[in-house]
Amino acid sequence: MAEHTAAPSKKLSTGGILVLLFVVLAFVGYGYYELVWKAKINGSTLIDNPTNKALVVTIDDQQYEVPANTFLKVDLEIGHHKIDCKDYNIAGEDLYLDPTEYGVINPTKSKYVIYNIIYTKKDLKSQFKAYAVEGREIYSLLGKPEVTTNLFIPDRTMGKGNIDDEEPDFENYNRINQDYSYLTKIFRLNDFFKFYDKNN
Repeated sequence: MAEHTAAPSKKLSTGGILVLLFVVLAFVGYGYYELVWKAKINGSTLIDNPTNKALVVTIDDQQYEVPANTFLKVDLEIGHHKIDCKDYNIAGEDLYLDPTEYGVINPTKSKYVIYNIIYTKKDLKSQFKAYAVEGREIYSLLGKPEVTTNLFIPDRTMGKGNIDDEEPDFENYNRINQDYSYLTKIFRLNDFFKFYDKNN
């Protein structure tokens, strides 16, 4: 009489199910981080107040108080908004967060500088050109530094060059060629001159 051997079970054990579930959750979590949280972590929308007096700003009926000489991080969607700031005669003004929601909201209409910081290990001084910036001679490799008083100043780096990052990590710089990397950064005007003097 022939003996019957039991066929090995093809059902997943409890441990196997847990491992499979963990792998699926890890993939979902990583995808959510890449698509949603990575940008949220890296980018900032900031109401800036470089003055010596606290500032009250209302955006879309939401009131924000920004202490003197600081900024406030807010969560706003890309696109059209309405802004009020009594101290600076702004009443129901259109505020467009475009082409990104990351950047500086400038209700005081203060001066900011957008400057391309260069990182290099080579001597490229001969390639820099002199530009006049608010009465000072400033050398730049990638065009004239831009001075602006716009109500919204977009962070062109999508979160890596805003005013809340005083010393950006070199890993965030854009690599153009083997000679140098650059980062387009927003500065308050006085902070720009301090940065420039320190690094040149």
